[in-house]
Amino acid sequence: MFMMLSLRQAFITTALLCSAALGQQQQTTEEDKVCSSSAEECNNSNNNLEETIRLGLEWFTNPDHLPLIVAQKHGIFTSFGLNVQLIEPSDHWEAEEEILAGRLDVAVTEPLHLAQDAAKGKPVLGFSRFLHTDGGVLYDKGKGEIRRPADMCGKTISYPGSPGPGGPAIVNTMVKADGKLDCDITSYKKHNGSFFHTDALQSNAADVATLIFWNFEIPEAKAKGMRDAAFFSLKEWGVPDFCQLVLMTTPSHFDKRKDVLRKLVLAMRRATGIVHQQPDLAREYYYQHVHKDDASETQQAVIDATFTATLPAFPNDNMMSTEYYEHLMGWLVETDQVDGKAGEEISVSSYWTNEISW
Repeated sequence: MFMMLSLRQAFITTALLCSAALGQQQQTTEEDKVCSSSAEECNNSNNNLEETIRLGLEWFTNPDHLPLIVAQKHGIFTSFGLNVQLIEPSDHWEAEEEILAGRLDVAVTEPLHLAQDAAKGKPVLGFSRFLHTDGGVLYDKGKGEIRRPADMCGKTISYPGSPGPGGPAIVNTMVKADGKLDCDITSYKKHNGSFFHTDALQSNAADVATLIFWNFEIPEAKAKGMRDAAFFSLKEWGVPDFCQLVLMTTPSHFDKRKDVLRKLVLAMRRATGIVHQQPDLAREYYYQHVHKDDASETQQAVIDATFTATLPAFPNDNMMSTEYYEHLMGWLVETDQVDGKAGEEISVSSYWTNEISW
């Protein structure tokens, strides 16, 4: 039965069908350009426009990428003289390596990963924020075992990257913010459920799951039968709010293509205006893009719910402050997620710029 599958897997399947939509009649003069599996597959695709940007998504196409989809469907990229190719990874990739190898120009990432990569000495430079949602730690309120962050002390945490330090660092910061200062960080048990957060909780493999975006994971969990799905928000319990998506490239690539990247920022900003001012049109574009009509009833419910939850998450301001990244890096150092010396010595200006995001 479908309910036994991960809705994320189903969403991936639906999203990958988008490549079959190329050539379909659209309400725009611009053809969809969505490639899957690897950046290399896009290299030989249609390249008639003046400037091509190969943009790597952080994962499968979903409502978080709405400004990119609207900019394609509405012909905005074309009006800026851009040929933007959205590339879905078949698996995790190191975006900066893809850019250095000439297979990508830009990639989507989160501030958390941008700061972590910078502390490792990787050549990364973020230049525009386009999504800011809410998120944190998912739990099943209906079980009654967890009512407040302090109740998570010593629980089993599911998170991608387990058994690394990230999961306990997030949860224990929340526990302390709730007033429980004596929780030993080694008391937490770890489970690597990847991004299948709901499955981990429903199978009792974990008590909580972290690194979730509420606009996707909460609707998904409820559709899978977790009626009392709830979450503790990072921003409310002492953790830097990194539930955001940004565009990044390498410093050298930024210097070479600054003017083109500025056009990308402006095109996405115009698309964001359509998302806010004409949400029904944005919805139509998105449903076409993910072939909603071909999805199962349960998938359609998830598509509807996640789209609606994501609509308010696109800011008009694409800039981020130096103070934000200093605080984020300080937390990463404090929780032993990055090398202390590297984190303290690195300058924010080496991995974030507002030069073209104003």
